[in-house]
Amino acid sequence: MLNPQKLNAQSIMPVYKWLIADDLDMSTTPEKIRVMQMLGVPYPEGFDKIANDDLMKQASSISADLKTQGIDCAPNKEIIALIAYLQRLGVDIHSAGLPTAAVAGSTVK
Repeated sequence: MLNPQKLNAQSIMPVYKWLIADDLDMSTTPEKIRVMQMLGVPYPEGFDKIANDDLMKQASSISADLKTQGIDCAPNKEIIALIAYLQRLGVDIHSAGLPTAAVAGSTVK
């Protein structure tokens, strides 16, 4: 995200410096959790009070993992939230045993 051309000289992907430089705004997380609960997302009661703690636990783990790969990034940066989001894609569906879309004639499990 900082220098896509470093990985592939022909990349046309733009630089996303702010994802690495900007701090994640967690001030509205509790409110967002409550709104999602009203919309039917099954967060447990009281999760809004501990959501930021959970967020930082996961962010610290991701940041520590990156550090083992030689990448130093603080856990409170926007890029860490993006990585956390990407890591979660599809996880809940797979753990619930729900069917997924067919890929090239076969079912992904």
